[in-house]
Amino acid sequence: AVVSTQSGHYGRATGVPCIYTSHLEIQAQDFLKDPKVTFGYSSEFTHWCNDNGVDNDDPRCGKVMLSGEMEKVTDEAEVTWSKYGLFTRHPATKNWPVSHGFAFYKLNIQNIFVLDFYGGPTMHLNVTEYLDYKFDW
Repeated sequence: AVVSTQSGHYGRATGVPCIYTSHLEIQAQDFLKDPKVTFGYSSEFTHWCNDNGVDNDDPRCGKVMLSGEMEKVTDEAEVTWSKYGLFTRHPATKNWPVSHGFAFYKLNIQNIFVLDFYGGPTMHLNVTEYLDYKFDW
């Protein structure tokens, strides 16, 4: 499934994917039964691949896969942060129907894989180091 994710606001991202979804949506029905998921991100989102003549399907167009389990965000401070991040980037979402039961869910990251060349994932990142990294935008 394709979903919009956020990890906070630009310049203050956490690196933890968070989605705003309803129990009515197919992907939510899936992860509510089995919370194991993988989020995949491609360098194509930054336009680096296209700008450098590398096809998005080419392994040299780097990809990161974050795997783990989805968990509903219940801590009020985290909900506030999630709203700030999502509603700033996608203002229309704050007007989605309350009756649809929208809620924030985050990925508890267990594995991080990087594919940036031929031959399969070339790197398994340390989750603790990834989460402790301070982004310098």
